[in-house]
Amino acid sequence: MRSTLRSVVFFLALLVLPTGHGERSPTLANFTFGVSLTTGLNNQIFTLFTVKEFEGRMIQADPMTREQFVLQAQGVVPSKANPNKENLFRKYEVDLCLPQSEDTVGKYVMDCPVFDNLWKLRFWDYPYRLVEGQHPGKGWAEKREAPSPRQMLLLTDYGILHLSDIARGESAFRLLHDVGDSSWVDNYRKGY
Repeated sequence: MRSTLRSVVFFLALLVLPTGHGERSPTLANFTFGVSLTTGLNNQIFTLFTVKEFEGRMIQADPMTREQFVLQAQGVVPSKANPNKENLFRKYEVDLCLPQSEDTVGKYVMDCPVFDNLWKLRFWDYPYRLVEGQHPGKGWAEKREAPSPRQMLLLTDYGILHLSDIARGESAFRLLHDVGDSSWVDNYRKGY
């Protein structure tokens, strides 16, 4: 009986003790922000997400409002996707999401006009019925119903292979930056 107990204890000790043969500790999932060109919450013509990733793969995407995204991405409101409370708009130089004054340290925005242009990546004409006096301009898509294959190829740089895909993490902020860059928009529209 005693030898059986010793064997069980020895076996359990082997399971618990690290072997030191280069094994990694278990990888934890991480959170980031995401942007999709699909319609979403509150009749927005895009959807914003908090994305949970594990080993580089998306395992969960929780939609969030535009307001939540703006405040969390600036670090004003606590977020799993921004635990260091860093202003990610500043980090990725999304100028349309930064305060428009000389001294912006410690200042935040409540909204970000770059989101008003996201629909233009997908549509030629504004897809919703307009209120009298409203004029959002023309979209940037080369085809009436969707981006052209050339434009979809440009969107793959952000992880958007299909219209339902989500640009995640740094790619999401690069997309937001580029949507505010007139030379990038010109290339997207006309294809040089």
